[in-house]
Amino acid sequence: MDCPHWLVTKPVAHRGLHGGLDQEYPENSMAAFKRAADHGIPFEMDVQLAADGSLVIMHDANLKRVSGENVALENVDHRTLQRIRIGSSGEPIPMLSSVLEEINGKVPIVIDVRRWRPSFSLDLERAIANAIRGYTGELAFQSFDPISVLSLRRMTRSHPIGQISGSLKSANRLLGAIGRMMLTNFAINPDYISYELGSLPSRYVTYWRGKRMKPNIAWTVTSEAEEDRATQLADNFFFDNYCPRAYSKASLHLNVNVHLEGDEPVWHLVHHRFIR
Repeated sequence: MDCPHWLVTKPVAHRGLHGGLDQEYPENSMAAFKRAADHGIPFEMDVQLAADGSLVIMHDANLKRVSGENVALENVDHRTLQRIRIGSSGEPIPMLSSVLEEINGKVPIVIDVRRWRPSFSLDLERAIANAIRGYTGELAFQSFDPISVLSLRRMTRSHPIGQISGSLKSANRLLGAIGRMMLTNFAINPDYISYELGSLPSRYVTYWRGKRMKPNIAWTVTSEAEEDRATQLADNFFFDNYCPRAYSKASLHLNVNVHLEGDEPVWHLVHHRFIR
């Protein structure tokens, strides 16, 4: 399907419009999402499964960096998560259903589907497809995992689906090369690609953008210089603790003192599910 206009023209707030874990608006929190919505800014959020099948907004596999609790998200249920707070902000870890109910179509949302362990199960994708059924707001999906991309394409046909890639430093040599080239795109046919800004320019991105007409949403812009690069090398970008020129600096008051953790959870695991 063609990508909606907003996805290729409006910079997207990475993990919400946040200011770091210990600020008033921590990453992947309801406060950061509401803040983005209040300013009319699309945002991205990470979704995983908890132990009881709940869909949780969380980037990391382990809660330690975010909450200080040294426990894997897959071992925690919804009831336990209710008492855990993000950093020192007092913000709880949100559930996907709560975010969709709160935002209710005010701004578009990009759902980044996170998988940190090899699995043949499609429980995560099925749960997401069920959770968004009936949601009338603008949504897009993306994942490092090509199986997730393919599954969501089949389960949610009315929303654009993107394949994430980049340097893939955690992958082994063969799988890293396959991932950087995005060879699975030939079979999966994502609607767009999302490529690490630090790995651009890339002849693979040039091919997919040019020959295959797949828009590229670069990640992640944190400065004016990076915005300049993203504008030249991509169709749009995700931004983090930085105010893009498209938005008003005076109204956002972004705190830029935050360290970003790495991404790419799944390419070193793909051979367990796809490349055998």
